[in-house]
Parts: sequence; C-alpha cells; structure tokens
Amino acid sequence: MVALRRFGVILCPIDFSLHSAAGLCSAGGIARAFGGRVVLLHVQRVEVPVYFTKSQARDLKAQFRKSARSAWRYASEFAAQQLPAEVKRTILLREEDPVEAVLRVAKELHAELVVLGTHGRTGLARIRLGSVTESALRQVEMPVLTLGPRVLPSPRLAQIRRILCPVNYTPLARAAFDDAVILAEKTGAEVVLAQVAELHAARRADALSQRPLEWAGAEAASRCVLKEVLLKGVAVEQIVSEARRCRADIIVQGAQPRSFGGTVLFGSTSELVIRKASCPVLSVIRKPSPHS
Repeated sequence: MVALRRFGVILCPIDFSLHSAAGLCSAGGIARAFGGRVVLLHVQRVEVPVYFTKSQARDLKAQFRKSARSAWRYASEFAAQQLPAEVKRTILLREEDPVEAVLRVAKELHAELVVLGTHGRTGLARIRLGSVTESALRQVEMPVLTLGPRVLPSPRLAQIRRILCPVNYTPLARAAFDDAVILAEKTGAEVVLAQVAELHAARRADALSQRPLEWAGAEAASRCVLKEVLLKGVAVEQIVSEARRCRADIIVQGAQPRSFGGTVLFGSTSELVIRKASCPVLSVIRKPSPHS
C-alpha cells in the first residue's frame, strides 16, 4: 500500500498577481482537504547603490521597512480573499533572491508541496515558465503544483472532484498515479486514467495491449473511484482536450526536468500541458541524472 502523503505544509510564493491569486485558491483547497497549512511567501529586495551616502542608505532602508509592513498587511488581506476561512496560514517576508527564498523556506519548513502561478513564454519552439518558476522546478524535491496562464482565480479551484492522470506505464507515471490516488482519497474525487496512443509513434505491443485499469490494480481501485479513457493523437492535445471534456479540476502528471542551453525545461509533453491546460497541473518530479 502506498504511504499516505499528508500535505501538511504547502508553500505558496505570492507577488499579488492574478497568477499567484489562482495559486493561492488552489493551495487552499488542498490544505483544507488535508488539514494542512499554507505558507505565503513574499520576497522583497533592497539594494543600496554603492554611491549612496550613509544617510541616504539609512533613509532607503527605513523606507524598505515601512514597505515591508505594508506588504505584510496586504498579504494578510490577499490571503483572506483567496483562502477558505478555516485554512491555517502563515505569512513570511524575505529579503533575498526569490528563487533562493523559495528553496530555503521549502527546506526550512519541510514543505510537502510548492504552488507556483506562472505565465508562459514562448521561445526556441519551447516553453519557458518564467525565471523563478523554472529555477525552482530545477531544484525542488517535492511535488510542484503549477497554474499556467490560462488558469484564473476562481472558487472552483478550491474544489477537486475529478483528477485526470495521463498513463504511459512508466515508473514515473506510477509515481504520479500514486499521488493522484492519495489526493482522491482526501477529496473524494474520481481519477480518470488517460492512455494516449500517439499515431506517429512506434509503440510496444505490450504497452498498447494493457488497459489503464488493469495497470492501476485492485488495491488502488479499493481506495477511490477509477475510470479509464483511451485516446489517439498527439499526447499534449489529447490530454488538454480530455481535461476540458471531462471537466478535470486538476491534472496529475510525471515530469522530468532537463538541461537545455543553461536553463531547465520539462520534456515537451509535460511543459506544454502546463502551458495549455485550463486547470492546475500537479507535477511529480523526477530529477535527471548528472549525465542527462
């Protein structure tokens, strides 16, 4: 039996944008289901120019402290607007590099989930997820919930009734499925297992002959409601279309970041699902080997 992961601490960096508001809505729903706590992290930086006098530097730091107090009050109001009243929350302000702050706080608090609202950027026929999101995804060890540019704040984000889980019968897909089952147990959601046969790809006969429900196994079926759907076509298009068709509240997928030109990108399917999906995407991350 899979050990029940409890999302007791959910880290949600915020910048008060619509993207971070959507992330907070989604984090609140998961925290409520697991009885967890949402940690709102807002990062501010102040860099004193080298040519400032001591008096000017002192005045600038005083202004920053005043700004930090205002940010804390605004973060409190922001949380009240987006989180269910019963969800516990903590507000943290940090003065450091945003990525370092996310990684440091995640480690300090033993966070079990990081929630990142993001806006996609197109380049080199690939999808980049924004510098903070991209860098965090490269280094975090826990699952990451991303909300792409198509996901806007809504009370619906706090409700998980249907989970779409793409299946390709790999160990990474199994890890993602295990998390989908855990999430379904706590929320009462059903899990839709989606097998996509890409018409242009050469597939092993044994993979195509196996059905998702058979692969899932009886033990998982005893813990939540499972359904299967068999799709044909381009994986990204089919997954995103099926999420809309079945009104999925969340997609749970495996993802393996990889290096490209000094940056880190997901494989083409998982990165494009994040960008195109109209619902949150929970990525169960497997780190690439040092030689990949």
